Amino acid sequence: MLEFALPATSSLIVAVLALVAGIIILAFPHIISYVIGVWMVAVGVVGIVGGGWLPGMISIALGIVVLVFPHILSYLVGVYLVLLGLWFIFAGPSLIAGLVTLAVGIIVMVSPDILSYVFGLYLLIGSAIAIARYYGLF
Repeated sequence: MLEFALPATSSLIVAVLALVAGIIILAFPHIISYVIGVWMVAVGVVGIVGGGWLPGMISIALGIVVLVFPHILSYLVGVYLVLLGLWFIFAGPSLIAGLVTLAVGIIVMVSPDILSYVFGLYLLIGSAIAIARYYGLF
């Protein structure tokens, strides 16, 4: 059965890194699109060096598109969430999860800047829970 869960972090270092990343994303919300764009270009270069020409070129091209148009990433995530929500509603295991996913996808497409804030809060909450688990509070 498919269920939603917070990230499983097994160490204090990962939890602290997630906490720092969440704070940086909340302080500078547009930085995540540029980081993902640079990461896609780097992965494309590594793919080409490793012999995967087509995936490498596609990754580089999409990374450049994300760097030039940073908001396109939010729209892609919004479309993905809408499609996932529709799948949950009509073919998936949970109607409630489908409705929530569909609503979040629509909100992300209407207001693309909210995605960075939601992701930053997700990292903060996940890291707080991971730190609490590390110290035995959960």
